[in-house]
Formats: sequence, structure tokens, C-alpha cells
Amino acid sequence: MYGLSGAVPESAFLCVVLAAVAVVIIYSVVYSLFQSKRLKKLVLEDSLTGLLSLEGLEVQCQRMFHLHHDESFLLTEFNVRDFAFVNRLYGSEKGDEILKSLADVLRDEFAGKKNTVVARGYADNFYVVTLVEDNEDSALVQMELFQSNLQEHVGQVQNVHIILKSGSIICRRDGDAAIDFKDMVSRAGYARHSTQDSIVENFAVYDESMQNQHENEEKIENTIEDAIHKQELLVMYQPKMNLQTGKIEGAEALVRWKGENNVLIPPNVFIPVLERNGMVGILDHYVYNRVFKFMNRLQRENVPLVRISMNMSRLNHNTLEFVNELDILRERYEIDRQYVELEIEERFAGAGDDFLKDLIHRLHATGYMVSMDDFGSGQSSLNMLSEMPVDVVKIDQRFLMQAEYSQESRIILSYMVRMVNELGKESLCEGVETETHVQLLRDMGCRLAQGYYYSKPITEDEFKQFILDHI
Repeated sequence: MYGLSGAVPESAFLCVVLAAVAVVIIYSVVYSLFQSKRLKKLVLEDSLTGLLSLEGLEVQCQRMFHLHHDESFLLTEFNVRDFAFVNRLYGSEKGDEILKSLADVLRDEFAGKKNTVVARGYADNFYVVTLVEDNEDSALVQMELFQSNLQEHVGQVQNVHIILKSGSIICRRDGDAAIDFKDMVSRAGYARHSTQDSIVENFAVYDESMQNQHENEEKIENTIEDAIHKQELLVMYQPKMNLQTGKIEGAEALVRWKGENNVLIPPNVFIPVLERNGMVGILDHYVYNRVFKFMNRLQRENVPLVRISMNMSRLNHNTLEFVNELDILRERYEIDRQYVELEIEERFAGAGDDFLKDLIHRLHATGYMVSMDDFGSGQSSLNMLSEMPVDVVKIDQRFLMQAEYSQESRIILSYMVRMVNELGKESLCEGVETETHVQLLRDMGCRLAQGYYYSKPITEDEFKQFILDHI
């Protein structure tokens, strides 16, 4: 009888185990390499467009900079102006199609070109870095012409109206130091940003004058929080007066920065910087806190309160959170909501802006008043006036300046005041400086005025006395 004993030799069993372990190790290594390669691709490549990511761009550029260390490169950042609005208007799917179209044109134009790299950065930012083969001025002219063609082509293909903004910088080695990629991207972005509000300029080059301005703005960014901590930012108050009675009805809280050697830094210098870098919310909160604290002091000293208006940044992305935080701060100082007014600037508003409407409705529901500042300074004022549910409309002072000398401007200002009043909103004119201004506005039916005729912006103690003299 033939048969097997059923026992497996120990050496054979050990071989099987070792083989299995080897298979597992090999599989793990291969899988790890695959995942590492896949992860690297995810990091270095933009998933939507197939172009390099900003990280991938940096890797490729460092290689080019090393190989051509004595030559110049042109770095250009492209951006779709108000792309968030494009997404709201056409939908996010259409927005993605526009981004893909931009990527396709950039790829077709530059992908086969030697010593040239194309990438997509954050959101709607695209980048082209290319070796300057001829002269720098010629390279800049060609890039500006390409931008114009790119905007027109994508607009036609996607059947949309878009405006491209771009900033360029010539990258060179500084002595023995290598080109700083991140610094170059930052400077190109700064140049592009300088064209953001222009309806004429869409292409800018980072130069020496821009560098000086950039350095000043970086200084503001780096010192603003320390300035707030040291209370170098002063909150001043400019009264709002009833044109018929001459009595005070409120005031606007304005910020002044007293820097080194007590030099005042104008708000039009530091506030735009904070708006651009997203730090303006810190400033807003600082002002709210100082104003409520001052109003609490007035209450304790039995000084009558008047309504104080404070700026409200357009960068408050969460309306519910903003209103709740404002209310908590107000309650801490025991201030009634009737004495609080929030101001939005016309340049941050727009007809059909549902986000801003929702914010205003939430403020109204909580019991706050809202005003629109600089009415008439933008391009869509009539639409905004009819759609934005604000309580007070502050008419830009330029209309009053022109109305003093021009009959046509007087007619326009008169109709603006009348329109505001008939819509059931309070009309307030800024920049009132003379008796002539006062009489003009009284005759037109404007109710409130603000300007140097009544008072310049004044300190807390000066404003306290002003209230007592004009209540």
C-alpha cells in the first residue's frame, strides 16, 4: 500500500513562510512606491486643468534657474477679475470650464516651448515662467499682447465676458544669491493686484517704484497688530448734524494711526493694505471694542448717547457669526442697539449681491441700522439704491463740491436727495464745509450733514463736550 505520512518537513514549511513574507514585503514596497508616486503627482499637478501646481512650478523653476543661472526669466501671474462673481453669475461648473479653457490656451501656447513652464496656482491664478531669449522689453510686450489674445479667445469660446489681470516681473540673480521663487511670485502678484480696481490697466510690471510701495505695505502688515496692541490706532469721531435744527444726531467713528515720532498715517494708506491681505477684520473688531467702551463711559458719566456708525468690512464671510460676535461685544458694554449703525462702502456692494443683502437683513433682524457710504462713487448706484435694504444713504461729497458751481450738478444732487427720501431712507451728505453747502442741502430736503463746517474728526473728550453743546 502506497501513501503519504501527512507530515510536512520543517524545512519546507519554513521556505513557504519565508516566501510569503517576501511576497508581502515586495508588495508593500511596490505599493508604497506607487502611493508615493501618486501622492507626488497630486502635489505637483493641478487635478482640474492638468497643468503643474504652484509646488510643481517651483520644482521646475528651480531646475531652470540652476541651469541658466546667469540669464533672466519672465514670471507672469494671470488672474480673472472678480472670478467669485463669475462663479455666482454662471455657476461653478461654468467657472471650471472657463479655468480649463484658460489652461488649454496656455498649454497650447507654451507647453512645447523650451525653458518655459506653465502652472495653475490657487483658485483662478495661472503662471507662466519663461527664459528671456531676446531683450526684456520685447518679452514684456509679447506677454501683454498674449494676455489680450487669451482674454478674447476664452471669452469667445465660453461665450462669457471676462477680464484678465496680470502682473509680471523680470527674475535675475542678485549677485551670488539664487533667485527666490516665492519672492518673485509674491512680487508678480503685487503687480497684478495694482491693476485690480482699474478699468483701463490690466497689465503691470513690478519695478523699483512699485518695490518701494510694496516694502512700505509689508511694513504696515508686519506692524499693524503690534500697533493695535500698543493702542497707536486712535478712534476719532466726526459728528452728523440735523440740517434743520443744527442739533447732533450721531457721529462716524474714524481711525487714525499715530506711528513713530507721533506721525499720523492716513487711513487711505493703511486700510487698503489691510483689505488686500484680509486683516481688516482685526481693525474692525478693534474699532467696535473702542467705540462700545467709550459709549459705556458716556453712559456712566450721564452724557446722552447718539448713534455711532462704524465701518463693516466686506470680508466678513459668515454673516451669522459676524452678527453674533458684534452682539456679544455690544452686550458686554451694555449699549442699546438703537445707538449702533454699521456702514458698508458702495465699492463693496453690487446689485444682486445676495451675500450682502443677507448680512443687512440679519443686522436688521437683530435691531441694528445700516448705512451705505460714498453713494454715487461707483458705477451701479441706482441699482444698488433700489436693491440694497439700507437705512441711511451717505451721498459722496464730490456731488456737493460740484453742485456749488454747476447748475447741472445741482440738479443731479437734488434728484439724488429726493430719490433717497422717497425710498424711505435717510439722506446724509458728506463734505459739508460752508454755509452755502448747508443752505443748498436744506433747500433740497437733505436731512443730515457731516463735514468740517460742523466739526473735524475729534477725540473722545472733545466729542463728549460736543454732544453736551449740541444735544
